[in-house]
Amino acid sequence: MIERQSAIQRRLADEGLSFSDLVDGTRRELAQRHLADPRLTLTDIGYLLGYSDQSTFFRASNRWFGESPGEYRTRVMNGHRQDKALARGA
Repeated sequence: MIERQSAIQRRLADEGLSFSDLVDGTRRELAQRHLADPRLTLTDIGYLLGYSDQSTFFRASNRWFGESPGEYRTRVMNGHRQDKALARGA
């Protein structure tokens, strides 16, 4: 099992990635989908993404999108899709 883990880590490193990069990217994609679903509360979304508390989810949202989950949701629901973080060149 350890040999397998080492091989996976080597392959990821060859691609310039880490396991935590993959987890973070997956969480970001899922957050985008979940925040577009008005049936889910922000608490539900944080839980579904695997965050143990809301503050961690809020910090991740600010890092990903340049705004809180609620702000992101409002903007997306109003038809504005581009992330603020991308718009300002982050």
